[in-house]
Amino acid sequence: MGIILRNVCKTFEGTKRETLSDITLNIEDGEFVCVVGPSGCGKSTMLNLIAGLDRPTSGTISVNDRKVTGPGADRVVMFQEAALYPWLSVIQNVRLGMKFIGIGSDEQERRAMHYLKMVHLWDFRDYSVHEISGGMKQRTSLARSLCMESNILLMDEPFSALDKQTTNKLREELTSIWAETGKTIFFITHSIEEAVYLADKIIVLSDNPGTIKKIIVNDLPRPRHIEDADFISLRKNLLGYVRKEVDKVEKEEYDSK
Repeated sequence: MGIILRNVCKTFEGTKRETLSDITLNIEDGEFVCVVGPSGCGKSTMLNLIAGLDRPTSGTISVNDRKVTGPGADRVVMFQEAALYPWLSVIQNVRLGMKFIGIGSDEQERRAMHYLKMVHLWDFRDYSVHEISGGMKQRTSLARSLCMESNILLMDEPFSALDKQTTNKLREELTSIWAETGKTIFFITHSIEEAVYLADKIIVLSDNPGTIKKIIVNDLPRPRHIEDADFISLRKNLLGYVRKEVDKVEKEEYDSK
């Protein structure tokens, strides 16, 4: 069960070089997986393939023993931009996804209340989107995603545009939500610290094309503290793997000129 990728390759039309090559990966139910690697290595492409927003050129992806052939209610995507409707209130934005799939009004209200309280936005439910901060917008987007009550949450750098203080707070809250809900989370990030803080398993992608360079099992105890010696040691090791890939990309670009 869980998410299984087998020999997944992706080449975009009009290009000769593969974006992803021979990706084989098992993600267990309830795991928190982070993916890191150089810019352009295929992190977001992998997420889009799992989401069913795109299809692999070859190989297979399955979720709970069912082949992924398109988007599904069992997988919800949260992007870097909150993608909220500015003319709607916070709670109206949160209820919108449920409305689209035909969930009844009473159940919409129950879920919206439950998850807005979970992300600490219930008192702001009637605020317009332009009246809330960037962090609150991402909380609204997270509550909207949680309201779909899917088992899998796919997150593409959701905190990267936020200030450090807000990001740290949202990381703490996401960890608590994950522990409470038991969801499987697939999380794309450029932040090594973020990956070490959040993940059970960290996938390091290489570039040209994107392949799995390293899988690191993160067994640091929770809650995690960025100043702890073991945290710093793992962050340093992970940074070393990623830097090697970045240096390789830069060298190839320089040599090709």
